Amino acid sequence: MNTTKCRSLLLACTIAVMPATAFAQDGGEEEYGFGDIVVTAQRTDQRLQDVPVSVTAITAEEIETRQITAPLDIQRLSPNVKLDGVTGGSAGLKAFIRGGGVTDSAFVLSESEVALYTNDVYNSRLQAALVDFAEIERIEVLRGPQGVLYGRNSSAGAINIITKAPADHLTGTVQAGYGSWNERRLKGYVSVPLSASGDWAFSLNGMIRGRDGGKWYNATLDRKVGEEDFAGGQFDLGYKGEALTARLNVFYLDLESDGLFASNTTVESGEIVPISGDYRTVLSPDMSSTKVKQWGSSLNLAYDFGGGTLKSITGYSDLDDSWFIDFSGGVPGSYIAFIPGIDPDAYYALFERGAVSDQWQFTQELQAAGSASIVDYVAGLFYFHESAGQDIDSTIFFAPSKTVFGAKTDAWAAYGQATVNLTDALSVVAGGRYTKEDKSLDATIGGVPAVSDDSWKKFTPKLGVNYKLTPDVLLYASYSEGFKAGGYNGLASTAAQLAVAFKPQITKAYEVGIKGDIGRTVRFGLTVFWNDIVDRQQPISLGDGGFLVENYDVRIQGIEAELAWRPVQGLQIWGNAALNDGKYTDASVENASLINNAPPSLPDYSFTVGVDYRFVLGGGEVKLGGDYGKRDGYYSTPDNAAIGLIEPQESLNAYLGYETGPWNLQVAGKNLTQEEGWQTGFGFSVIQPRFIIEPRTWLATARYSF
Repeated sequence: MNTTKCRSLLLACTIAVMPATAFAQDGGEEEYGFGDIVVTAQRTDQRLQDVPVSVTAITAEEIETRQITAPLDIQRLSPNVKLDGVTGGSAGLKAFIRGGGVTDSAFVLSESEVALYTNDVYNSRLQAALVDFAEIERIEVLRGPQGVLYGRNSSAGAINIITKAPADHLTGTVQAGYGSWNERRLKGYVSVPLSASGDWAFSLNGMIRGRDGGKWYNATLDRKVGEEDFAGGQFDLGYKGEALTARLNVFYLDLESDGLFASNTTVESGEIVPISGDYRTVLSPDMSSTKVKQWGSSLNLAYDFGGGTLKSITGYSDLDDSWFIDFSGGVPGSYIAFIPGIDPDAYYALFERGAVSDQWQFTQELQAAGSASIVDYVAGLFYFHESAGQDIDSTIFFAPSKTVFGAKTDAWAAYGQATVNLTDALSVVAGGRYTKEDKSLDATIGGVPAVSDDSWKKFTPKLGVNYKLTPDVLLYASYSEGFKAGGYNGLASTAAQLAVAFKPQITKAYEVGIKGDIGRTVRFGLTVFWNDIVDRQQPISLGDGGFLVENYDVRIQGIEAELAWRPVQGLQIWGNAALNDGKYTDASVENASLINNAPPSLPDYSFTVGVDYRFVLGGGEVKLGGDYGKRDGYYSTPDNAAIGLIEPQESLNAYLGYETGPWNLQVAGKNLTQEEGWQTGFGFSVIQPRFIIEPRTWLATARYSF
């Protein structure tokens, strides 16, 4: 890593903490200082600053005021997190943490290195990674491999969304909103006790949301596109006894939208530019579409036996997903005038692809956690089953083809972690997870069968040492491993490519960090990490719309910092930053075309600084704030092609609200400077699409609480 970059970030963190430390000694900070945030990052309840891993906890208040309405917004609040939409539909999520993720998750064979959990239940499919319909208690973002306690494919990190449990008293909210492109939304939550003691209770929450076209303008079809309609709901039944607690959750969501549109590009004066002149003006003669329906249920049981807790976590979900897109974005007829019958003044769809998929999954986890003498322990068993099918119809340069996937996965794991408290300040950590995964494929490409059955096994250890410099400042160091099983290439061009499984990948991670509270007015964290990834599963473009998956070794290292300061009543200044360096170092293939390339979605630097301020006015309280972020340029594709180069981007977001009694009024905006750019691009021949980042949006809401 560049030494100057490391020194600069360390100096900035030191300077930021010094004045806060001095102020904290003046006293009076209890009135406006930070309270304890309890997280479950290590599968047990702990104070955030006592957890010896890199974790960001986003509270319900931050979700509300900073307008965290989709997973893409999480990246503003946590360093080294990059979240984008997929390029196959408008609902999916493409997640990267510390340069590890997935190129595209619109196929049922794709599996992300960043694992998504809801209430501790693993969700293998990211096509419906939507959060705005639920009442969220907090979001925990864990950076680095979670190969012991969050095992399934968490080799880069994990995101755990915790929704609000039923309360022991009558409470609720009703919220209405209006925003960009005539967006209208209605959201509600109510919790009702079912017994006088409040030990039994249920809650209901849900949302309906609609939006007109306007995110893009399709000049070929002469219409605004980007229309979206969504409905989602959740039911919870909870029980809190003296020793036993239980929570049953059932959810359903339904999304229908115009889908995603690509902007085709060309080269003018050595610069890649959209053919239409604007990334938000598209030229495809086709209408895109996305439709997603998902329902599921989970049952969480916990029994307190005095010295610890036994847990059972059961989850089931069923997903139906379909999408269609013209990846070419509309190619001018003049580019292909050599083809008979082509109108040079028209625009043509030269890379059409549509997919229809169905998937269901079941998970079961049994866990024991507690303390025995000087040892704190967590141990458990995990089982996962997934069955998925997908039909993909493609037409490239007017030649149709069809691929049919049928896939099953069974994964078993046993894990355990022990923290030995040698003194009040010093502890050591040892843990491990044994994983076995079986996968089967029954597919065809162009009618040619591709059938395979494969199995992988792996033990992933963790070793660490923790030292409390003070009761509120923790210094820690760890070595851990993450594992992602082998699999099948959903972007293959031939049955032969599809039938041969690619190898599993292993992440070996070294991490040193310090985190803590100073005087309760400063909360900080600083982490240095080094990841050696062996046999990373990397898709390589074949230049014809297909991809080949090859295994590469990758080295990624970096520094991350988080800081929040409350210098006076009502004011909070916060920020996060990251410096990174990485490259492909070796490969198990003969060509090895990526050696010394930069990994995708790994900018050299990124940072966000923000401010939140509250003050009394009249009979209520004004709240206002904003954040500014900048991310250095990076490559979105491993080939480091110019079409996939993402230029440095800035973002400015802000909110203004007023709270009086049960009413909360707020207006918030994202990307206020209308930064125009793209989040990925690829190309071959005259097909050179890019996909835009979110343009400027605003949303006004009125919420009533009771």
